[in-house]
Parts: sequence; structure tokens; C-alpha cells
Amino acid sequence: MVDALHEIHRVLRPGGLLVDARPYSRTLARVERGGRLIGTLGTSRDALGDDRASDRAIERVKREGLFRRRGRGVFRHALEWADAAALQRYLDDSLRFVHRVRWRIPRDERRRRRREPLRTVRAIGYELLERVGGER
Repeated sequence: MVDALHEIHRVLRPGGLLVDARPYSRTLARVERGGRLIGTLGTSRDALGDDRASDRAIERVKREGLFRRRGRGVFRHALEWADAAALQRYLDDSLRFVHRVRWRIPRDERRRRRREPLRTVRAIGYELLERVGGER
């Protein structure tokens, strides 16, 4: 990733902005029904490793003086699911999330309401990076 960031620095005009936006794996994703928290989803071990490597790459190019932070924050990204089975099919193939929801509701309630819509909400972290340096 550092090589890609060096290339971005090369082609971006001085003062130009790079938006680094990635899933924010430091918090659990929420599983909701009707706005009520009913479960959580963790980030897979491989994705956590990738996220740490990306964080290190960003910090490295800032230390090298190629970019400086202009702002940062977190926003929420929601996905709707027809029911628990649709969510589970997604999780079965997911490289980002662990493959099982940590439910916060009793099993009988999950079974009784399994055909109702669900929503996952995860945090997306972003950082605005300004290209530092003279001409391209």
C-alpha cells in the first residue's frame, strides 16, 4: 500500500486531497431490527491484519512528509437484509466479518422473528489527507 500512496502523491497536485475511507474495525458492527440492537458482528482476523497494515502505511507517508491530515471522522453505513437467512448467506462468504452474529436476544425470539427484515450498521472511518510538497 505504501507504493500506491507514493504513486498517488506523485500524480496528485500540491494541495490536492486524498480521501482514505475504510471500514472502521475498532468497533463492532450492529445488527438491528426496527432500530433495536439485537446482535453484533466482529471483524475477521485477516481483515484486522489488513486494516493494521493500511493504518501503518498511512502513518508512514505522513511521517515521510508526503501528506498531512486535514480532517478525519467516522460515519455509519447501513445495509438492509430481507431476513436472518439473507444476512447469514452474506456472512458465509464475507472476508470482512466473522461468520456468525453474536446475538443479544434469546433464541426463541430469534426463531419466532427469523423472517423479519434486519439491518447491519458498520462504522466507516475516513481521513482527508492533503498532498504536501512542491511540483509534481
